[in-house]
Amino acid sequence: MNKSIYSLVLSDDVVDAVDALARTEGMSRSAMINRILAERVAYTTPEMRLRDILQSLAQSISDEFILTEQPTGSTLSARTSLKYRYKPTVKYSVEIYHSDGIRAGQFRVSFRTQNAQLIADLTGFFRCWAALEQKYIADKLSNDIVYTISEGRFERTLNMPRGKITDDELGTAVAEYMAAFDGAMKAYFAELPNTERAISRIWEYYRAAISRQSVIV
Repeated sequence: MNKSIYSLVLSDDVVDAVDALARTEGMSRSAMINRILAERVAYTTPEMRLRDILQSLAQSISDEFILTEQPTGSTLSARTSLKYRYKPTVKYSVEIYHSDGIRAGQFRVSFRTQNAQLIADLTGFFRCWAALEQKYIADKLSNDIVYTISEGRFERTLNMPRGKITDDELGTAVAEYMAAFDGAMKAYFAELPNTERAISRIWEYYRAAISRQSVIV
C-alpha cells in the first residue's frame, strides 16, 4: 500500500488523545490516525490484516502453549516444554507477512541446548516431519515448502492456502499447524530411545492430525 505525506489541521486535544491511544498500542501517531481513518471508511490496511490474523492465531492456539508476549507487529511467540530429562523449553515463533501473496509467513521452532543427544534426536524428528509433509501435503500447497534445519532449530515457510480464505481462518489454520507439530514432537520423544517405534508413532499421529485440518498451510 503506497503512502504519501498529507497536511491536516487538527485540534490539539484530538492530537493529544490520538497520541495517548497510540502509546497504548505501541504505534506512531501517523499509524494510529491511518488505522482510525481506515476503520471509519471500512478499509482493511495490511497492518489491520496482520492484527486480525495474529489475534485469531492467539485465540486459537492450544492450551499446551504459553504466549511469551502478546502479538506485536507481525510476530507471535509462544513456548511449551518437552518431557526429555530436564524438560527443555520449546520456543515457537510465527511471523505473518504483510503482503497477501503465495507465502503467508514463517514458522520457527528453537531450543537453547548444547546437549548432543537432544540435538541429534531433534534433528531426527525435524527430518521425519519434513518427509511426512512432502509425502502428504506438498501437492496441496500453492508453492514449495522451504525448510531450514540446524542444531536445535527448525524453520519452515507457511504458504497461503489455495482458494479464498479469511484472516480468521488463516490464523486458525496456523494455530492448528502449531498444535500438530508440537503434539507430533511430543509423541515422537515419548517413544525414544526406540527410534523405530518413534518414527512409526509420528507417522500415525501425523496422518490423524492432517485428516482433521480443513486448511493446509
